[in-house]
Amino acid sequence: MKFFSKLCALFFVSTVADQDTILNPIKDGPAVGLVIIQGAQIATDTYTPLAKAIQNAAPYKLFVAIPAYIGDVPEPLQLGSGIDDAKSKMYAAGLPKDAPIVYAGHSLGGAMLQDYVFKCKDCAAQVLMGAGLLRKYRNGTASTTYPVPTLTLDGTLDGLMRVTRQAENYYHYILHSKTTDSTNFPVGVFEGMNHMQFSSGTPPGNVKSHDLAPEISNQEAWDRAASAIVDFMNIRLGLASSSVVASSKANMATLVKNTGALVAPLISAFEQEGFKHFIPACDSDYPMPDCPVYPRYPSGQQGNTPQTNCLCGTPFIQTVAQQSMGGLTDVEVVTTDAIHPVSDLQPIHLPHIWSNCSSEAGCKLNVTTVTYPVYSALDSFDTGFYYASASELKVKLKSRQSIWLAAGRKDVDFNQTDATGNPCADINKLAYQWALKNAGPKALARFEKIGEPLDFGDDIFLGNAGPVWIENPLEYNEAKDKSKVTIRSPCSHTPVDYPIKSAAGYHYCKLLSPARAMEWIYIDGLRNKGHI
Repeated sequence: MKFFSKLCALFFVSTVADQDTILNPIKDGPAVGLVIIQGAQIATDTYTPLAKAIQNAAPYKLFVAIPAYIGDVPEPLQLGSGIDDAKSKMYAAGLPKDAPIVYAGHSLGGAMLQDYVFKCKDCAAQVLMGAGLLRKYRNGTASTTYPVPTLTLDGTLDGLMRVTRQAENYYHYILHSKTTDSTNFPVGVFEGMNHMQFSSGTPPGNVKSHDLAPEISNQEAWDRAASAIVDFMNIRLGLASSSVVASSKANMATLVKNTGALVAPLISAFEQEGFKHFIPACDSDYPMPDCPVYPRYPSGQQGNTPQTNCLCGTPFIQTVAQQSMGGLTDVEVVTTDAIHPVSDLQPIHLPHIWSNCSSEAGCKLNVTTVTYPVYSALDSFDTGFYYASASELKVKLKSRQSIWLAAGRKDVDFNQTDATGNPCADINKLAYQWALKNAGPKALARFEKIGEPLDFGDDIFLGNAGPVWIENPLEYNEAKDKSKVTIRSPCSHTPVDYPIKSAAGYHYCKLLSPARAMEWIYIDGLRNKGHI
């Protein structure tokens, strides 16, 4: 009986919502409504400090409503009714029914809100905090454009909606915007702010377990977020004076510019990876008129459909990996890469050397390679919580022995060039070094202070059966004392006189993506010592 009573009590607590939080205006001016949707298990009243900061900064008679949901979880079935109830309470408090209403959502609230606003006929603007517009609203799954102007805000130390996902938003909505009005979809990231700082109080369990420790005070976080939100209101609502709007546009431009500087290293790292959510990969089995010539080997062209507006290959492989595998500093290795599943058989895609030299002096070798990035199975959920970068790059390279022979060397011993040493690990070190060199100064200093460094162990040769190499992933082995993570690369390599001619002269590697290394520096390498 006692157990049953406790179970009922737990059920009651988990299914009863807390109270709607309503803030009446604190000043006169044009009337505006603001609805804020709570994050999962974050009580409505914990948003009061941010809401008050917005009211203080706004030149409006601003009514604020924060609807409460069952279990403090704004799930889709009750989202609309909660918003309707919140609007009714603002109208009862004096908000004119023709006044514009801005909708804001934090965390899960932001993820759920955007579906509601997408279908909304009279939503003036939207603000997403610790959240971002989902990919489905730009890639054609639901739409190619979003109908309501949206401000995206976040912090570099958000441990749940990671800054790498916001870098993706910046790439699409700022650097490659589909709209001529740059104020429609601004993206702002604040240095040193975390996920919970859009709210207040004790973080719920999931936030406590995964958020990173902030480097700015809560008050500074609320003030920064409030200023950006009010500037967005001033720009979008058409209710402020021309001088106020001009000032807000300047402020927003500064925020977007500063954000660009913060996320630039992340964007560069994703570009090195050939990030699939930036631009889709070209299919080299078909004509690629905008790409460098990629001679197909061993299969030929499969059709005539031209590949345009697509990625020609993986930049890091083209500029670093094959050159490193070759191991000849005086020989120029010009690599052209194609992106394909490495398990493809019909047609099959293999690396190839297309030229040779009589000596190394002035030698230039043309090589084609094949790469396939592997992303998390959870990537399709687009929550921003999981790694955005590829967990590994499966890469088919030409062996060091084959490169040396093509460069004019004689009697090259495969056992010395490829069977010993760790050429895959050497390439992975270069990816990590690239990330350390190109990380932002504050991010790098933070990582050097509290981050868990990456180390690189010996390559793992598991034989030359293709499926064995394909199915064994890049290893990330954390030390028991959490002092470092050691990366080891499964590899496959064959001499040029390998009995199966079609499989001769290769060195296949599982490689660390520069984007994964950068994401480790910015987020995941901080979790052990930098969590809240």
